Parts: sequence; structure tokens; C-alpha cells
Amino acid sequence: MAPRNCKPGAFRGWRFLLLSILVAGGLWNPGALRAGTVAIIQPAFYRQPSQQPVRDSTKTVVAYYDLGPQGLTPCPATDEQGARERAIAAQDAARRLAATLRPEVVRDAKGVLSALEFHSPDVALSSVLLLPETWNRYSQALGPDCLAAVPNRETLMLFPRLGGNLRSFSVEVLARYRNHPYPGSTEVLEWHDGGLRAVHDFTADFVE
Repeated sequence: MAPRNCKPGAFRGWRFLLLSILVAGGLWNPGALRAGTVAIIQPAFYRQPSQQPVRDSTKTVVAYYDLGPQGLTPCPATDEQGARERAIAAQDAARRLAATLRPEVVRDAKGVLSALEFHSPDVALSSVLLLPETWNRYSQALGPDCLAAVPNRETLMLFPRLGGNLRSFSVEVLARYRNHPYPGSTEVLEWHDGGLRAVHDFTADFVE
């Protein structure tokens, strides 16, 4: 038998060749690894058939999409059972995403933790707020019953309810909302009775 070439460079070359063949043949697509139903927090003016309002809000909704190799496709409206199955599927996807997230700590001028920021290119980043465990996972850092903001699809922020200064983030949240091609919400959200509820709108901070 001829000797095998076990040099690292040769192994990388074979990996590259195999990957090229799979991509060219359409047999491998990174998007397909996370295909399925996902939930996204977005503005109500998108008027999607499958969107559900956030409690105490007229401008923020949870919308459901099918995520596939070609991107997002809005889910059609369904009956109650179909909507429940869709929500469960979206939660499963959210849990897989949540396991990969690592927050960035934001501190004020005195060094006190004022927010946790999450950044991800995953379009369903905001779906982790539909998981009850998300609101408890960071309680040691933020205290109980934290608050959240979703200025756009790539950014999620968590704030302490007690001792925090939400107003200091108003300009930042609104800028990220207005300057992103896929805005999320200008509202502050909380987890209440098994669902999301809006408790404040950052735009109100600039009303005389």
C-alpha cells in the first residue's frame, strides 16, 4: 500500500476540496442547519398575517417566519392549534440560539453595571425574550424582573429594573432603531404572566 499523506497542509487541502464539492453541488448550506420556524420582535406596521401584538402596545408585535436557505418567508395565518405548534417550534429554535449567546457588559461612569448587550447576525435574536428562562438567567447580575429593549434584529439589551437609568439609553436605542434596515421596537419590554408586555416607550423621553 502506498503511504498516506498525514501532513496538516494535506488534510486541510482535502477538507477544502470536499467543502467546495458540497457547496457547488448544493449539498451543504449553512442556513439549512437552522431552518425552521422562528419568531421576531418587530414593528406592527409590517402588517404580517402571523403577527401577534405585544400586550399594552400598539406598535410592537411578535411575528413568525419560516427560515430556509433562501431567507425568511412570512408564515401565513393559522388556526389556534397551528399557532400553538408554530410558537413551540419557534421556542425550540430560540433555545438553541440562546445557548450560543454571550453578553457584553455595559457600565456607567461609576463602574456600575447598567445593561447587558447581545449582538448576533441571527435574524431571530429577539426570540430569546419569548423564553421564560431568559428573564431569570441573568438575575444575579441584573436583579429580579429585568427589562429589555430590541432596537433592531441584531441587538438585544437587558436592563436592571431597580437602580438603573433607562433614560440614559434613549438616544442610543432610538438611533439603533432608526438607522437599521430591520428595526425592532422603541419600547421597553417585560415578562408578565407568561408573555411580553410593553411598559415604556423611549420616544416619550423626548416629548415636551
